[in-house]
Amino acid sequence: MKRITPMEIFNKDFKHAIRGYDIEEVNEFLDLIIKSYEDVLQENEYLKEQLKKAKSASSRRTGNTAPHSAVGKSGGEYDEVIKNILNRLEHLESLVLR
Repeated sequence: MKRITPMEIFNKDFKHAIRGYDIEEVNEFLDLIIKSYEDVLQENEYLKEQLKKAKSASSRRTGNTAPHSAVGKSGGEYDEVIKNILNRLEHLESLVLR
């Protein structure tokens, strides 16, 4: 599924109808959506970077270079952090893809 960008939301035009919605109210609401969507995208990128750093640190600590090796191991100090980041990413993606 293709993700919609904040600029696509901003540039979307709607047809005018006789008994349509208040244009100002719709525009204000779309501005809020754009801002919220931009915030979600920024947080998503931040969390991806944190996940990459945590995996890298875990790989260096264990001497394992497999990219997903830290996720399944128990007892590691980064395991809980990685699981938390993955859960947050999944939640953010589910909000964005609604």
